[in-house]
Amino acid sequence: MPRPVPENCDEALPDCQNCFKSGRTCVRSREPPIKYIIHTINPELQKCLFNAQQNATDGRSISEQDLNKVRLSVSRSPAVALEDLPIVTLFRHYIDVLAPWYDLNDAQNMFGTIVPVRAILPGNAILFKALIAFSACHMNRTAQDLAQLGSVYHASCVEELLAALNDVSLDHHEDYLAATCLLRSYEILNGDMRRHQNHLLGAYSFATNRPIDLTIRGLAQTGTWNYLREEITVALESRRSVRFSTGFHFVPELVMADQWANAITFILAKTINLCFSDASNESMDERNNLWQALAAELASWRHGLPITFQPFSTASRPGNVFPSIWLLRPWHGKFIHFKSLNRADLCLIVAAEQYCSVIEILLELSRPCSTETSLRPPAIDRSRETIVQHVLKICGLAYTNDNIPARVNAFGPLAFCGRYLREATHRN
Repeated sequence: MPRPVPENCDEALPDCQNCFKSGRTCVRSREPPIKYIIHTINPELQKCLFNAQQNATDGRSISEQDLNKVRLSVSRSPAVALEDLPIVTLFRHYIDVLAPWYDLNDAQNMFGTIVPVRAILPGNAILFKALIAFSACHMNRTAQDLAQLGSVYHASCVEELLAALNDVSLDHHEDYLAATCLLRSYEILNGDMRRHQNHLLGAYSFATNRPIDLTIRGLAQTGTWNYLREEITVALESRRSVRFSTGFHFVPELVMADQWANAITFILAKTINLCFSDASNESMDERNNLWQALAAELASWRHGLPITFQPFSTASRPGNVFPSIWLLRPWHGKFIHFKSLNRADLCLIVAAEQYCSVIEILLELSRPCSTETSLRPPAIDRSRETIVQHVLKICGLAYTNDNIPARVNAFGPLAFCGRYLREATHRN
């Protein structure tokens, strides 16, 4: 079958003209889709989850009566739909299990507190349907017969979202941005990592075409950072640039822990673009200057880190073939002020440290070759060793610390750096 073409793509090469005029990266992909693998250290559970994922889209059918009930449910208001136990269960599953994924770098837990409240408000069915669709898709990995329900809610949400985009006022801009993040997660879990990326493109449009003040806190800001992390995940796996507006600018006030995490997220996005963007229109001096600027930003970020970001132990964890890196584990979701802090948020720190190591790898891979000595075997060996050490650190952080949101966020870094593992014990 011919590949689907986005409505805003005219297929011109190398970039469609609509993307070129908007200053955006063309989103077409010639890569086949891959599967999103859920990790667990329990081999039997890993096998169970993998088999469930393989069978998730095998076309399991439900009875016509049950299908009609699902269609009736999706046509109702959130308040009425929540009178059905399956929908209540999915709504609760989102709050308890999935929302923390999105609140990874958010001290206010917007996706766990504000999104559920907004989702059940009258006239906000798009956000509610995106939430239920994603929750059903995730629960379908361990429960049966939820794929059809998730698909129906997903299709209805997409239809309403596309219709809403014709409204230039976009009164629910924050809610639609949050919904596109949830829809993108639905697509990732369904194995649509490279091929279509339809709703990641939708989040991209929301995040780049409307001004969002990142110096304040709110659902729009949280949605923007979630969009950027989802973009980074896909960009690292697909080895392509990150799509964000040239006007995207972030100067953090490095007092709160989530600001440190957002700062390194932004540096990583820019570093990915240095490595994977088309450099044909840039001079060698321009690229070298950009490399130096990013290296300086990373050094500044690392130099200013509070001591709470440092591991408290490297004691070997049984069964872990990677370096064990133990980080502080407090309660999740508290505001963290470093002037009075003696503990920091585990999942946030794990993600930030992994992003930092990915930047180190990318900078090493793209290091300017200014002299002949940089091409000599000792320099090459040092470069390889640096890369391997950071890869082992990324894996060690993922395997030592059990925080689920941090492990979910680690998918992009792990997918990117796995190719640099040398030892069979590490690769296995």
